[in-house]
Amino acid sequence: MTMKKLLKAILPKPILNTVRDVRDCGRLACVGKLEFNPANLLQQGTFNLNFIFNSKTFESGWKEDHAAISDLFGDDDRFGGINPGDRRALYYLIRAMRPRNVLEVGTHIGASTLYIARALKNNGDGSVTTVDIADVNAGDGAWRKVGLPIPPRDFADKLGCRGPINFVTQASLDFINKTDKKFDFIFLDGDHAARTVYREVAAALRILNPGGVILLHDFYPEGKALFPDNNVISGPFLALSRIIKESPGIAVQPLGDLPWETKQGVHATSLALLTKSEPS
Repeated sequence: MTMKKLLKAILPKPILNTVRDVRDCGRLACVGKLEFNPANLLQQGTFNLNFIFNSKTFESGWKEDHAAISDLFGDDDRFGGINPGDRRALYYLIRAMRPRNVLEVGTHIGASTLYIARALKNNGDGSVTTVDIADVNAGDGAWRKVGLPIPPRDFADKLGCRGPINFVTQASLDFINKTDKKFDFIFLDGDHAARTVYREVAAALRILNPGGVILLHDFYPEGKALFPDNNVISGPFLALSRIIKESPGIAVQPLGDLPWETKQGVHATSLALLTKSEPS
């Protein structure tokens, strides 16, 4: 057993979280100040999340697509990926905001990718570019390590939504900084280290179409626990705290409690939207 694994096994979670946060803050402080231009972000207050998540408009499509994916992929997060409640929120946001070009950072086993692709298909148009530093469809990919029978690409084939998906194997910042494509909806769920999120948000703003949104996963407001296990991933919160301090034109809107369960018996979600703040 490595020293890192040994420490994880013997130290209480709050102590591990504190050690990680101190390290994350130190590494973030070493990153030079970047430009965060909010011009293309959707204006805060121009959409009603309560209406979107309680609307019956997307319910039948969700039930059909969720059933199809669950038959192949399962109805829980035992294989990893975002939890079923967050998958539903992501699906509803895609249906409601109707983006034509979606960028996902952090494919992993493709759970969120499949829901994005099916939502786009239900909308009638659109594509998703999903980027991961590892080849998620390789024979030794994460899908095999967690016990899934086939890779994300084959799941998409079986679900009839392979067409809208473009799988990219590349570091997120390398892709974002080199692509000439613009996106309407960017979902950041890759490396959650504060310094990485800080850089990703700055880069993502440069490839965002006017009126677009950036959705973060694992954003824990005030760095506090949302779920009964008391686990906290502080990187996105630490990064956004610095971004908002340096660029007050950017606002973060945690999605809060959803109308349905997410995980561990609660309705809380760590999803949060970045928007253009309202003029003071």
